[in-house]
Amino acid sequence: MDGLGAAASVVAVVELSAKIASLCVEYSRAVKHAKDDIERLRREVGSLAEFLRELQQFLDGPHNAQLSTSPILCDALKSCRSQLTELEKKLNPGKRQKAMSRVGLRVLKWPFESKDVNKIVDELNRHKQTVSVALQLDQTTTTLDIKHKTDLAKLPCAKGAAFDSHLDEHNARCLPNTRVDLCRQIVDWVEDPQGKSIFWLNGMAGTGKSTISRTVAQTFADSG
Repeated sequence: MDGLGAAASVVAVVELSAKIASLCVEYSRAVKHAKDDIERLRREVGSLAEFLRELQQFLDGPHNAQLSTSPILCDALKSCRSQLTELEKKLNPGKRQKAMSRVGLRVLKWPFESKDVNKIVDELNRHKQTVSVALQLDQTTTTLDIKHKTDLAKLPCAKGAAFDSHLDEHNARCLPNTRVDLCRQIVDWVEDPQGKSIFWLNGMAGTGKSTISRTVAQTFADSG
């Protein structure tokens, strides 16, 4: 399940939560002591499942493909799923215990002390908070990205000014093995996440600024 996206991970976690809640009900019927701890754990797991169902509806929406593959959100859900898997293993009675229970023998023993339940509840709450923070970060990133694209879309464009314009198709590019250092400097600037927003290529008329610009643009277009 490590390769699951966020949406599929949510489904897996909700299913695990349902199994654990069902096991808690089973323990509540069979165990005389620890009923408060059992009920507290059942409520917490139910709350987590309800929270994730709302997240699932959000991820199923039309504009959330990016969130569905978000590494931040996927990692948070993976951590939550891992804890619930271990919890289910500790709560799940063996086949022999189930068989004895069917004939009326009380064989279930609650495996946790109150301090253990406190720790589990705290961890489940932390998982909810982590998923919430991850979702907020991803939504913020997506919103900023949309705003950035919208701002760029508002920039005026001169007809025929694009480097691959039909009007520009016969204009020169740099010859092979020329302007190598300068082109490398521009490429390094483009690939530097901390680089400045603008690279100012200046020089006298006729020194090849447009040729260099077309060459660099073509290089990045060819690489996608």
